[in-house]
Amino acid sequence: MFAMPESKLIEMYNPVKILIVDDDKVIADILKDLALMDEQERSVSVCYDGAEAMSMIKNESFDLIITDLIMPNVGGLDVLKYAKKKDPDIIVIIVTGYASLETAIAAVREGAYDYIMKPCKMGEIQIVINRAADKIKINRENKELTRKLKEVYQELMLLNDQRHKSGQIKSLNFFSSGMAGLHYLYNDSLPENYIDKLKVLSSLKEKELLTESEFKTFKDHYLNLLSSNK
Repeated sequence: MFAMPESKLIEMYNPVKILIVDDDKVIADILKDLALMDEQERSVSVCYDGAEAMSMIKNESFDLIITDLIMPNVGGLDVLKYAKKKDPDIIVIIVTGYASLETAIAAVREGAYDYIMKPCKMGEIQIVINRAADKIKINRENKELTRKLKEVYQELMLLNDQRHKSGQIKSLNFFSSGMAGLHYLYNDSLPENYIDKLKVLSSLKEKELLTESEFKTFKDHYLNLLSSNK
């Protein structure tokens, strides 16, 4: 298995944390039931006030917020702005029975993931919630994949540099023009398990993040490295 820091492993498999905000307790409880329906990897908190929601967002980390638009004192747009200021990656869904084009545009501009108008079928809301939860999981996987890609990139660059300095080979251009920004993924950790790196490369190729030619270049270097270390 690929060596993964414990904190990263915990983050990858943590339940999706959801906060539901609605001053109508009946609606809030229905949304909670929908969020938990047929899903074991979610944790749902409920509050009935926008100001309380801000306090919870300040003190806890949430992946997804489902908030009513019109609430006394602190409305859904305020909750959206506050949540996005703390965590730009947080997903916020606005649910409202007082929809207008202006509020919809404002919600989108502030980074709302979706804008649901009441009345609507419960199944439609559940679909939006499920899509948002899936997006959160995919984002987590992509962050972990990027971390692994950084490690692979650094090791290959170090290998390239060492061989170039020793006169064994000329410097290599590992990446196609489509991956020109990859050098920004350089970091300071040095991976040790080459076999695990080969597994990572296979995963990157399957996700179409590496071309066949790039994959072969990486793989050949790792196999050569493994052979030289026997």
